[in-house]
Amino acid sequence: MLAAMLILMGGAAIAPALPLISEAFPDASDAAVALIVTLPALAIALTGVFIGALSDRIGKIPVLVASVAIFTIAGSSGFYLTSLYAILVGRFILGIGIAGITCTTSSLIVCYYEGATRTRVLGYQAAAMGIGVLILEVSGGLLAGISWRAAFLIYLVGVVILAGVLLTMKEPVLPSIGRNTVASDEKFPVAPLLAGYSTLFLGSMLFFLMPIKFPYFIAGMDAARVLGENTALTSGVFLGIMGCAASFMGLFYGRLAWRFHRYTILALTFLLFGIGYCSLGLATSLAAVAFAVICIGFGNGILMPTILTWIAAVTPRQFLGRASGGFSVALNIGQFASTLAIASVTAIAVTYGNLFLMFGCVAFVLALPYLLAMIRAKHALPQAVKSGKVAND
Repeated sequence: MLAAMLILMGGAAIAPALPLISEAFPDASDAAVALIVTLPALAIALTGVFIGALSDRIGKIPVLVASVAIFTIAGSSGFYLTSLYAILVGRFILGIGIAGITCTTSSLIVCYYEGATRTRVLGYQAAAMGIGVLILEVSGGLLAGISWRAAFLIYLVGVVILAGVLLTMKEPVLPSIGRNTVASDEKFPVAPLLAGYSTLFLGSMLFFLMPIKFPYFIAGMDAARVLGENTALTSGVFLGIMGCAASFMGLFYGRLAWRFHRYTILALTFLLFGIGYCSLGLATSLAAVAFAVICIGFGNGILMPTILTWIAAVTPRQFLGRASGGFSVALNIGQFASTLAIASVTAIAVTYGNLFLMFGCVAFVLALPYLLAMIRAKHALPQAVKSGKVAND
């Protein structure tokens, strides 16, 4: 769970410092500075599947140990590197570490637990990701108040987590087919996984609008100066509130998952994103901002475990590392694509408020297919029960 804290905000832990970094490198474009947050996502997208396959071959714990070490060293490199381009190289290497953490923590949970317990623990993983948002973003905001370079020191938390991994975690014992051979009747489930990956890609692209543009939105909001001129701290606090909301939903995800179909949960995810971003676009007070970030946090808190549960349900164990690698790829391609989408939409939106409104409307549109699938599933279930062909997916 502690390692899982690093998944979601590992690349964006210094998001509150982005306005300060823009000032430190005045010749760099906003898009170049934004790469500090999103470049790790590109690295994960390029390496995630390969690292996942490697964890299937040599073991998940060795890959996790190496990945946390890379996270710590490369993440903190921005503290002492002087060139923006050198910092960006360090951010790319950081992404390789996050890819390994994402693949191994997700697949280890599926290996360690079964049934309802697995669903509940996947919810706890989502809660851990939310707590990671809280700790990393608020701490990043506090350190950015000292200097933008100090914000990179937050990655030293990896030292503590690395010690915990080495002292407490063991490689799971899998069936003999898990490592060496593949059962003839079990194949890698491409089609079901692509559907889950596509959903995660869209949700991730929406969610990462927050760490990329929210600090700039707060910096231009007069009401945000309630904590002083250090708006990096204010944005870090609100991003931390968003993380708390995600943690809250993760803790109760097990109960939610057993009461509602995944399509219902995914429809709710995009509806919450839509409500949150539209509220943020119209916000003129900190109370409205708080409501908006809580809605977005709720949405993200149920998105991650839903996709992970989906992957666990359709993937044979010998393919878990590869499937989890695909999870990390979809998650982070969405993050990187978010930068490209934002750059395109910003030219039309002009203001950050309009930008959030436009993304909120997109989220409402994305909820429609899942609402339709939910209705179809409700109609199909009674017929399947009557025919005795209900399968537990």
